[in-house]
Amino acid sequence: MKIISFIMMNIFLSLYVPAQTNNPDYTLTTEFGAGYSYYLTDMEYNDLNKNGFAGTLRFMWNPEHLLSVGLETGYYYLYSIRVEDMNTEFGNSKFSASMIAVPVYFVIKMKITDRIRILGGSGTYLLFNRGELFGDELKSSLISIGLYTGLSYTHPLTKDFSIGGEIKYSYIAKIQDQTLSVQAIFTYNLIRW
Repeated sequence: MKIISFIMMNIFLSLYVPAQTNNPDYTLTTEFGAGYSYYLTDMEYNDLNKNGFAGTLRFMWNPEHLLSVGLETGYYYLYSIRVEDMNTEFGNSKFSASMIAVPVYFVIKMKITDRIRILGGSGTYLLFNRGELFGDELKSSLISIGLYTGLSYTHPLTKDFSIGGEIKYSYIAKIQDQTLSVQAIFTYNLIRW
């Protein structure tokens, strides 16, 4: 009786439980993101615009494990300010200034579910300032270290293409300010092996 039960259980399991395949699925993906960025700062000016555009370009290596690694860059419009009549010790003038940031990060993503991932990165920011005062154009740039953490959700449309969303918090050490961004994310599998 035990032998018959054992044979029946094996037949049942072979029919209804899929066999485990030893077919690793590695992918190299590119991810594009575009959305909204809000600049979190202590600067208090009435004419300070803290709203801007956020863009992301990311290349990730996704092994069959929970962790993925990659490189990321992007574009963040941090702030702009425009004052029509600024009073200085040298007289009155129009004043405008803006800053953008271009990050270059090493990124790690961890899979929580098939569609939800936690991500974080660390690297450098290239900061570009532009302004105008007394009719003269002012430009400067500097480099800062920084980091970010975020949460992403993607929904597959095909085997190689997914869409979703991402929320990220970033910290820029040199100016000791942060950004909060929300982006739509488009993921494409460049290579699968």
